[in-house]
Amino acid sequence: MENIIKTTKEKLEKAKAFFEEEIRSVRTGRANSILVEDIKIDVYGSSMRLKDCASITVPDAMNIVISPWDKGNMKAIEDAIRNSNLGVGVVNNGETVRVTLPELSSERREEMKKMVAKKSEETKIAMRNIRREAIDEIKKKEKELGEDVVDRAEKEIQQVLDKAIGELEVIVGKKNKEING
Repeated sequence: MENIIKTTKEKLEKAKAFFEEEIRSVRTGRANSILVEDIKIDVYGSSMRLKDCASITVPDAMNIVISPWDKGNMKAIEDAIRNSNLGVGVVNNGETVRVTLPELSSERREEMKKMVAKKSEETKIAMRNIRREAIDEIKKKEKELGEDVVDRAEKEIQQVLDKAIGELEVIVGKKNKEING
């Protein structure tokens, strides 16, 4: 039984971590290297992530500067960023590629908050499914454990779920603050 609760906690933690990774790239009011680092660049006859072929810096709130290790990749990097549909300005000065983020409109901020809320709801559904699976597993052992033990375990699993959802809500609140600027 303790094993089921432990496994449930681990699965809920993984769901929360997946959610955090999902919303990591949601654009906020500030420049962040996360926006571009996983863009695929076609270099040396294969596809590489931008962070694997250039250094990325954030000099201020509205700009990202990319310095390729091989200047021959400048055009490929510029094209990949333009084609990524980020809605950013891209300037190649021969030495670096500067990505300029436009100011977020209030409509765009609302869209992003809705997207975060949608992903949050999907994660909550996944978490509830994890709880249901754990409770089903415990109920299978009701005859050998007894009704009281099963009831206690169900309550403990519910508390674990409530805590995980509370942590998720804190993450959503932080992300919404970032989006608002």
